[in-house]
Amino acid sequence: MFNVLSGSIHFVGNPLVRAGVSIPKVTRLRSPCHMPGLFDGLWLRSLTGLNTDTPLALLQQQSRQGTATDVLLMSKILLCLCLYRKSANMPQHSTLFGIPFSNTQMQNAVDWVVQSGEQQACRSAYYINVNSVNLSAGNAQLYRVLQASDRNFIDGSGMRIAARQAGLSLADNNNGTDMLPVLCRAAVTHQRSLFLLGAQRGVACQAADNLRHAYPGLLIAGVQHGYFDDDQAVVDQINQSGADIVLVALGSPRQEIWIDSNKHKLHAQCALAVGGLFDFFSGNIVRAPMWMRELGLEWVWRLIQEPKAKFHRYVLGNPIFLFRVYVLQQALRGL
Repeated sequence: MFNVLSGSIHFVGNPLVRAGVSIPKVTRLRSPCHMPGLFDGLWLRSLTGLNTDTPLALLQQQSRQGTATDVLLMSKILLCLCLYRKSANMPQHSTLFGIPFSNTQMQNAVDWVVQSGEQQACRSAYYINVNSVNLSAGNAQLYRVLQASDRNFIDGSGMRIAARQAGLSLADNNNGTDMLPVLCRAAVTHQRSLFLLGAQRGVACQAADNLRHAYPGLLIAGVQHGYFDDDQAVVDQINQSGADIVLVALGSPRQEIWIDSNKHKLHAQCALAVGGLFDFFSGNIVRAPMWMRELGLEWVWRLIQEPKAKFHRYVLGNPIFLFRVYVLQQALRGL
């Protein structure tokens, strides 16, 4: 506090400590950074796992904001510390509710998706969120599929709360909507092609057009809406397209079960279950404002947009999930 009052450290400024690594001289409460501070936007995003492609731009924007915005930033960080505070235990792989997951940074997750290898079968990857846990608790087939996947990524603030109660710290929030831009850039670099499978008629086509425009050089090998009855015909279509990565947006649990049932017939390198991803990138649904995403409240925005469609998932599902977290916490305590 003396350093803050003397002006050598600001309340909001550039980070003194980032990712557990101290910048030189921080032990003497000084920093070589311009405008060092106790709070910063990168810390806020790390608490909720938001991937930041341009940290320097974020800090530059922060340096131009006013006092009211600084106070709001500090308030958001304090709230997130209460909800998502990290522990020292951050394993690369662990389990929650009996479901294994990979605890990884966004770029590492994308590197795994685009990598080529000698494997014969298509690799499967799923995003584990509150809805996944609730559905798998009542669907034994989905539960087995999630346990047998090649890679599971953690998605959402609810899973961060559960991980905290289990004594685990999570890296990035690897949801499909944030991952797709990173994946598209990597696909261009590594010359990988995508196939978009799912959503309503026309949605995947519009999403493909928007992605091609946003990422010049991106190869979309093919698209197919989600209203089909012949799995083999769709598998043949994907194989004939020569796609390397298949994005499957059929909704849970259908998309996970479809991938598990057909991956041995796919010639692609990897298949990801991506939920409502195409709706966002087609422009049909607008993403939540950044302040809601920073607080882990994107689900509230989705509920406002589609109250009837999302009522069961969020209004009923979230309390059920929190009860599961409570049971998990008691079990870990041996009660």
